Amino acid sequence: MTLVVVVAGLLAVTLAGLFMDSYWVGVCSQALMMGLAAMALDVLVGWCGMASLGHAAYFGTAGYVLAVLTTRWGVNPWFAALAGVAAATFLAFLFGPLAVRTRGLAFLTVTLAFGQVIWGLTTKWRDVTGGSDGIAGVPRPTSILGLPLTDQRAFFLFTVVIVAIMVLVLVRVMRGPFGLQLRGVRLSELRLRSLGYNANGLRVAAFVISASLVGVAGVMFTFFNQFVGTNTVDWRLSAQILLAVVVGGPGTLWGPFVAGFGLFFVQIFATDLTERWTLILGLLYILAVLFLPRGIVSLVVRRKKTGSGVDMDHVLEAGDGASAAVERGA
Repeated sequence: MTLVVVVAGLLAVTLAGLFMDSYWVGVCSQALMMGLAAMALDVLVGWCGMASLGHAAYFGTAGYVLAVLTTRWGVNPWFAALAGVAAATFLAFLFGPLAVRTRGLAFLTVTLAFGQVIWGLTTKWRDVTGGSDGIAGVPRPTSILGLPLTDQRAFFLFTVVIVAIMVLVLVRVMRGPFGLQLRGVRLSELRLRSLGYNANGLRVAAFVISASLVGVAGVMFTFFNQFVGTNTVDWRLSAQILLAVVVGGPGTLWGPFVAGFGLFFVQIFATDLTERWTLILGLLYILAVLFLPRGIVSLVVRRKKTGSGVDMDHVLEAGDGASAAVERGA
């Protein structure tokens, strides 16, 4: 279901992009990046039940490393991009083991605090990050396979390919044993521990994978804008990504991807209406919690019986039909 929906969506966006003007092509490119970031965060929220408000730290760190290496040291953009993703991954590897020791509101608070530390560093460390002015003039790679990435439409197609690859990899991983183990951590940690699994180790792995993919989105975002600023490490970006997961439907991957993509368009239209566009996003969050507690997934998957007699509401509640059925049978 996840793979079909996301691939179909990417094909639709690609075809639409061929007929749009350059402005909307650029908007679609950035929306795809936000969809990828939301999908990555869903690994933590949907599979582990851990809501983070600090993932903008990894998004921005990847962008800043890319920008510093290319503009200050003249490093090749491709190598700088890899370094940016590696930096985000390493940062998550350092912070993850500490963060996963907490649960619920404590985890949310700890990740928010860490994100604010990164925001403070980027704001005050002007010699490296440019402070509130950011770093402009970040070069894109000139071409790939003969495709000139300086062209807006060509970069859009490049974005579609990168996002598609990341989606395929993530879906493959989460459908395998690792994904099932994460489900076990969320649904019955004691039972999983009794089988010899390291629950915290699995959480750290999920944390690092999530941050790495968010770092990929951050690198692509920096390449597109050819600029990185403190807005990429702002807690409001973390909240926007988390909102996409909640609105989309935690534990489904495709729901957060679609919501992340759509909410970026909402942001574009909302900024035209008011400077306080975050109020509109906040209102959407309230409406989603009140009327769509299971996300937009509940609009697609209606209440029905599965072949084994499992209520589809229970499937949505657990985020995975098979896991829910096993838990209820047990």
